[in-house]
Formats: sequence, structure tokens, C-alpha cells
Amino acid sequence: MVIPPRKRSISRRNFLKTSASSIVVTSLFELNLNKPNVSSSGKSVIIVGAGIAGLTAARDLMDAGYTVLVLEASNKIGGRIRTNRALGVPIEEGAGWIHGPDDNPIMKLADQMGQKTFVTKDSNFTVYDHRGQTVSNEMISKMGEEHYQMLDLISNGMTKDMPLSEALEHIAPKMSRDPVFKWMTSAYTEFDTGSPVNELSAMYFSQDDMFEGEDVVLVDGYDRLLEPLTHGIAILTRKPVRRIAYHDRAGVFVQTDREIFESDFVIVTAPLGVLKSEDIEFIPPLPETHRNAIERVGMGDVTKVAMKFDDLHWPENTQYFGLMTQTQGRWNYFLNHKPFIDANVLTALSFGNYSRMIETMDHDYMLEDAMKAVRVMFGADTPDPRHYIATRWSQDPYTKGAFSYAKVGCNPYDFNVLSEPVGKCLALAGEHTNFLYHGTVHGAHLSGKKAAKIAMKTMM
Repeated sequence: MVIPPRKRSISRRNFLKTSASSIVVTSLFELNLNKPNVSSSGKSVIIVGAGIAGLTAARDLMDAGYTVLVLEASNKIGGRIRTNRALGVPIEEGAGWIHGPDDNPIMKLADQMGQKTFVTKDSNFTVYDHRGQTVSNEMISKMGEEHYQMLDLISNGMTKDMPLSEALEHIAPKMSRDPVFKWMTSAYTEFDTGSPVNELSAMYFSQDDMFEGEDVVLVDGYDRLLEPLTHGIAILTRKPVRRIAYHDRAGVFVQTDREIFESDFVIVTAPLGVLKSEDIEFIPPLPETHRNAIERVGMGDVTKVAMKFDDLHWPENTQYFGLMTQTQGRWNYFLNHKPFIDANVLTALSFGNYSRMIETMDHDYMLEDAMKAVRVMFGADTPDPRHYIATRWSQDPYTKGAFSYAKVGCNPYDFNVLSEPVGKCLALAGEHTNFLYHGTVHGAHLSGKKAAKIAMKTMM
């Protein structure tokens, strides 16, 4: 075991003496000797995680003259931006929309790249009840307004925190049991937050901020946004970090399964789910404020099954379909890809507790379950898709969930404290460190920029 730096000054010798003798030591400066962009500042930074938070921080630091190394646990970059082209067209396993494109930094990246976008309209939908009968748009619009007003009343009127489900039961028991209202609570609120409604903070679930404008999808794939961020940056994949030892004077030592890297500063962008599981050991442990925040903030889940059919079995121009499944969160929202890509692809979505459960099943079971919902809407004779993709973010060892949410018992401080530097050589970044924009790509991007500024200021 490594002696905690707070009790004794850490050195490379001390670190290696207490690590496995077969570990290979790699100097960050030696690694970059033959790179074209060698540090002009004389300072080096390791970034743990090649999601957009990590890549954004890397880009800013590299452009400012620092030597940067990015260590990514999985075999690909992007983190929860994961575009899958196995169906012959871009399918987003993770981040799917630019939420609020007006003045959104992610939209600015898309514009710089000349990315083709498509506006998805929340008003373009058809909703079915659990028997497959269409529900009038007038009914949905009327209940939607009541749903919005009720949630707004709760979020602005709470003086004591409780689960959102409990608050709804107290304030509007009859309304909260209405099938349309229940569907909206899942398809809208659980989808937006990634959280089961029974775990969601009634006080803070909707106190985050947003950019204006109707959401857009990136037609050619979200992952294309990563290209300008990665240019010239040293990125090593399949490097899961196991231990980070840090000390204000001795610097940082980052240990993977086979190597130890050293630097002046480290930015850790591992998802909240990974931090919760303590898969990365910090020596010394993170401050109590950070550890408590990691425990209190929730990590939610959203499951997708994208299905490609030989023929179109649903209205071509309808962008969204809703299904009032009797089980909360079960395949109750669907995205039709046909309006923006030339393919008969339908993505089924599950949320909350059902998402966590279904992701423990194998992919074939997930498809079968999703197709039961599809056949309720479009007929029992709807054939199985030719190909499909299923996601299991909660089971991914390098994410352990989709995105963070305001859990009962936490508050905005718990998110924001995670962005505060630890000593003079460590900072965290990621969507979970930015309460105003948690659970979004732009939140992760902005957190990466903040972490880079902290690192630069600290190393001056």
C-alpha cells in the first residue's frame, strides 16, 4: 500500500516500492519526446477519460502549450458519445440530441464542422394507450399543460425534500394516477433526468438551466464533433486507471493495469458511476466534501433498442411515438429515424427502474420485450427487425449509468463542489460536476473547459 502523501512526502521510489514489481514506468515527457506538439510550458497534465469533458480539457491545455496525455479505459474515444454504424446509418447509443441549440457551445462546434442537423419537434408525435388505441393530440396537449404546471408548482414550492413520486401523491393523488399523466411523468421527466421518479428530488429535479431552441440531432453522427478536439493529442485507449497518487510537491502518479504515468496535474473525467463504485483508488482519498457529493448525487439510466426493418411499419413523417405501457418506464417512447436518415429505423427507449432491470437481461430478451411494445402500436403482425442495437449503460464497467440526476437528499452544491480543485494537482470534470447543465453534452464540455482553466491557473 502506498503511504498517503499527507503523512509522508511521496516520491517515485516510494510509489514504485509499494506497487507490483512488474509494473512498467512511463514518463509523460518521454512519451511525448517525438510528438510535434511538445510542451512549451514545461508542465504536463494527464487526463483520465476521453469523453467530451476530457477531450475539451485536453484541447484547451494543448493549445496553451502544455504536454497532455489522455488515458481512456475503453477501446474507443467519446465516452457516452457513442455513434454506432452497424445498421448502415449513424445510431446514437448515448448522447442523441443537442439540447437547446441557441448559443449552445456544442452547436457552435457542429457549425464549425459543417455538421448537418435536423430539428426534432416535440409537437410531432402520436401517442397510444396500452391497448394500442391512439390518444388524441388535444388530450395530450391539455394534460401536458397540467403536467407542466403541476411539476412547476412542486419544484418552486417545496420547503422540504422528498421523492417526486411522493410529492405528486401528496399534492395531486387523483391526477398522478391518470394514465396520461403517469405516461408523461415517465416519458418526459424520467427520460429528461434518467432517474426513477421515486428517487428524484422533488426540490431540485428541474432547477437546472437550459439553452433555448428546439433540440436537434446530428445527421452524420455525434462522434464527428470529436475530430477537432483530438488533433495532435496523445490518447491511449484500453488504459483503465486503477490508482491515482497525488501530492502538491511530488506531483501525480497514475497507475493503469500495467504502467505508471507521472505528471504535474491530473484531470479525472471518469463518469459518476465509476466514481461511485470506487474503481479508481485515490491516494490520499478525495476530500470528504467530494466523497459525500459523489455518494449523494444520483446516476441514472436510459436504455435504447434501435431496430432496422426491411419495410416501414409506422407513419413515415411522425417523429415520436408514445405508448402508455402499464409498467412504469417500459418502452414508452420511440424515435422515428426516417425523417432524417434514409432508413427504416425505430429506437425504443426505457427509463428509470425498468431501464436498470432490462439491462440485466441479454440483448435478445431486450429486443423481444421492445417488439411487444412495437406490436401494440403497429399491429401483431409487425415482423422482427433485420438488425438491431441494444444499449446497457448501467452494465458498462466504464460508465455504470447514463448520466447524473438530482437525487433525494442532494442539492446543487453537491454537483458544483465536484468541480472544485483538490489541492494543487487534481481536478474532476464531467457532466456531474456542473449542476446547471448536468446530464448534457454541453455540461460536460463546459466542465472540461473549467478544469483546464483550473489546471493552468494552478500550474502558473
